[in-house]
Amino acid sequence: MKKALKWILITVGGLIVLILAAAFIIPIAFKDDIAAAINKEISKSVNAHVVWEVDKFNLTLFKNFPNITAEMRDLGVINKEPFDGEVLFATESFEVEVNLKDILFGDQLRVKGISLVHPVINVKVLKDGRANYDIAIPSTDTVTTSEEPSNFSFGIDHWEIVGGDITYDDASLPFVMKLKGVNHSGSGDFSQDEFDLKTKTVADTVSMAYDGTEYLTNKRAEIDATISISEAYTKYTFKENTAKLNDFAMSFDGWFKMNEKDFGMDINFKSPENSFKSILSLVPGIYTESFNKLETKGELAFNGFVKGTYSETQMPAFNLNLLVKDAMFKYPELPTPVNNINVDLLVDNKDGIIDNTVIDLKKLHLDFGSNPVDAKALITKMYPTNVDATLAAKLNLAELSKMFPMEGLEMKGNYSVDLKAKGIYDSLKKTIPAIDAAMALTNGFVKSSQFPLPLQDMHFTSTVKNSSGKLAETTVNVKDFSVLMDGEKFSADLLLQNLDDYTWDLKAKGGIDLEKITRVFPLEGMTLAGKVKADIETKGKYSDVQAEHYDRLPTSGTASLKDFKYVTKDLPTVTLSQAAMVFDPRKIDLQNVNGTIGKSDFAVSGSVLNYLGYIFGKNETIKGSMNFNSTLLDLNEFMTDSESTTASTDTAALSVIPVPSNIDFLLKSNLKTVKLMNFNITNATGDVVVKDGIANLSGLKFNMLGGAFVVNGTYDTKDIAHPKYDMGLKIDNVSIKEASSASSLVSTYAPVAGMMSGNFSTDFKISGELLKDMMPNMATVNGGGLIKIAQAALKDSKIISGLTSLTKLNDANEVSMKDVLMSAAIKDGRLSVKPFDVKFGNYKTTVTGSTGLDQSIDYTLKMDVPAGKLGSQFNSFLSEKAGMKTDPNGTISLPITLGGTATNPSLKLVSSEQKEQAKEAVTNAAKEEGTKAIEKAVKGTEAEKIVGNILGKSSSDTTKTMTKADSAKAQQVEDAKSLIKGLLKKKKN
Repeated sequence: MKKALKWILITVGGLIVLILAAAFIIPIAFKDDIAAAINKEISKSVNAHVVWEVDKFNLTLFKNFPNITAEMRDLGVINKEPFDGEVLFATESFEVEVNLKDILFGDQLRVKGISLVHPVINVKVLKDGRANYDIAIPSTDTVTTSEEPSNFSFGIDHWEIVGGDITYDDASLPFVMKLKGVNHSGSGDFSQDEFDLKTKTVADTVSMAYDGTEYLTNKRAEIDATISISEAYTKYTFKENTAKLNDFAMSFDGWFKMNEKDFGMDINFKSPENSFKSILSLVPGIYTESFNKLETKGELAFNGFVKGTYSETQMPAFNLNLLVKDAMFKYPELPTPVNNINVDLLVDNKDGIIDNTVIDLKKLHLDFGSNPVDAKALITKMYPTNVDATLAAKLNLAELSKMFPMEGLEMKGNYSVDLKAKGIYDSLKKTIPAIDAAMALTNGFVKSSQFPLPLQDMHFTSTVKNSSGKLAETTVNVKDFSVLMDGEKFSADLLLQNLDDYTWDLKAKGGIDLEKITRVFPLEGMTLAGKVKADIETKGKYSDVQAEHYDRLPTSGTASLKDFKYVTKDLPTVTLSQAAMVFDPRKIDLQNVNGTIGKSDFAVSGSVLNYLGYIFGKNETIKGSMNFNSTLLDLNEFMTDSESTTASTDTAALSVIPVPSNIDFLLKSNLKTVKLMNFNITNATGDVVVKDGIANLSGLKFNMLGGAFVVNGTYDTKDIAHPKYDMGLKIDNVSIKEASSASSLVSTYAPVAGMMSGNFSTDFKISGELLKDMMPNMATVNGGGLIKIAQAALKDSKIISGLTSLTKLNDANEVSMKDVLMSAAIKDGRLSVKPFDVKFGNYKTTVTGSTGLDQSIDYTLKMDVPAGKLGSQFNSFLSEKAGMKTDPNGTISLPITLGGTATNPSLKLVSSEQKEQAKEAVTNAAKEEGTKAIEKAVKGTEAEKIVGNILGKSSSDTTKTMTKADSAKAQQVEDAKSLIKGLLKKKKN
């Protein structure tokens, strides 16, 4: 507070000097330059945004001649971090009036007046003590200079605030005070070390809260005070003063002093008036426009003191006395007054130690018409709290509501209470005061204009007894509780014992119409309807719940719900035609639960176990087995529509569905039709076991995409940021094209699948993580299995056109697959397939390789092609190397590499294998021609038989021509060549 006052004085003085300096140096011609210079100085010295405009500055001698009046309009200070964007100070007008003579000839700056019109002041202090008013930038000048005494002094004649709003929010205390509509005027000579500060303040509303509790709410305040200020502004002594809250006035005398580390004080306060009506104005709801018409009488005495030191570790002593004698009040339009009001209250603390505070309500009596209320209470220690209190009252609620009329609320009935409490409350020792209390309500009736249906025929009797002060020996008994609402009756009896180990015996029976309840207690954004009927009996101890001894908790009964309807804008409409429950301590049986959710229908039956442990225990697991049947389950109705600028069709946003760790359930499903996005799933049956945060799918069968699916595996959300799946998929006769459209996995790893006709089957295991939209995280996918294609075809693919261009084979423009069984595996972001055969046209082709996440492809094709189909260039190559013609009916295995991507493939012949192919062709041709020449040379000689044996011919078959390559090993071929060369040499000789 002292720092804040110092800042306020420095800021006010600085702003005055700024305005006066600007007033004498601002020629119209140099406004922009001067504004830039002032903004530069502000940026160097103030860590805040100061908002002002030169055009809104005005200097005049005419308004308060012979004084100079300087005015700045729309001035504001906006904080930077850590209060970025918050307004510290703003005002419509800041006006300063200065004596011209003092400026020109005097050594004292005498401000005649300061005026703030409609200012907004927001002072805020964080828990760590940082304050938003601390905006001065520390000086970087470390040179110490000696200060010469100055004759210059500063003084103010008067100041005023008109229509201000002030907020002080100090989280370090914590304390909040808000003043609205503040009009304030004052005067004081701050050029003196000791002077009188005279102020008058009116605030339309004052609200004050400390540590989350609001002590004043929208009270009108007036203060007219003269305060002596001394000791260099640290000590404040109260002289003539009056303060009023609403109509309640107080006066103060004494002093308050701000020390370096604490605050000292010795303040007495009292109410100068003795009118009961004044203190009545503080009661919420009474101080209204008709307050002046309120008829009252009675005497009032109010006084007290605060004396001592306040610091972070110390409180001052304090005392408060309130005495009301023979008072009454009555509204003029109502016949019944509140009579015989007598209050004698003392709050006393002699040493500033809060635990030693004494609260002594010696007497409280008042008569609400013919309904007396009497109370006494003595608290001699705050903790452990020592209490001795009594309360007795008999109230006619209809009569009471006439004395305290509440618009739109009607009450009837007779309520009585008789309570005695004496002893010590100690939460650590688990003790409470001995209590003997009885309460009762008969013929109760409550109706509100906001709720069309009244609560009728309300009645109950109850007692609370404890003779020893031990929690374990407390008994609460509520008998014959009953309420009727629009013909629906609800009744209950409760016996609650042993507050150290809650022991209960509860019986409840009745019906509730939910639609009528929501008329009484509206639920924003939703509509409920339906009739609930219940007949429940339950007994037990909380310790048995904790120990999971549920067999010791005899609970039984039935509950039913009929014609239920739940409507909200975020979900499809839910209806239940009927639902019934039968329960015991071990389980709840659900029977005949039939209903709809939007377009979907469902029927549920089964059992829920350990429901008591789940409700009352910590981290208990609820168990059960459910049968879920539906002819139509439209899951699209549960999805959130989202706009897409890149897709023409509507999409639905999915998110990770968590599996609770404290649920152990078996769900047996039989779903005729399920709609999910664009998919229609039919004949879905199987079991889902939910346990330990994992959903296990067991034998889940369904039809989709024209085929049949069987799924076994797990869905694991223990790490909700990285949900995992591990599935075994058996798929039979599903469309390849539709699978590519439906599955990102297929379209990613088999990009040509979307262009293929035909069906496939597979037995595949796959695992990985899911993304937030429940789609597979492709980088984590691993798996493997067999894929069977009975018959499929691919046309109009860039791969086919590239192959045709490379091989010049015009009849290879379609890929066909029949009875293909391929082995595939996904690992490290690539799908690899082992060799399998397809046909390009009529040419058998063996394929092996892989596809990557980045759509890259790396495959090898071995294509069996007749030599005559390879084109003239390839055949010329063979003729040139062989020196003879090739057999056009011979088959060449043509090796081709397939790279690039599916949309931009790259096909090449493998050059090394081309050379081997040529070499083999040349060799075969040479052998064919060589054989013919040898046979001709040795014909009719002895060598004919030897050559025949070498060439694998009998003597009777020497004239036949060898047309195929010998199957002998390479070494045998070389030996034959050597022998032939020798024989031919002899022939020449």
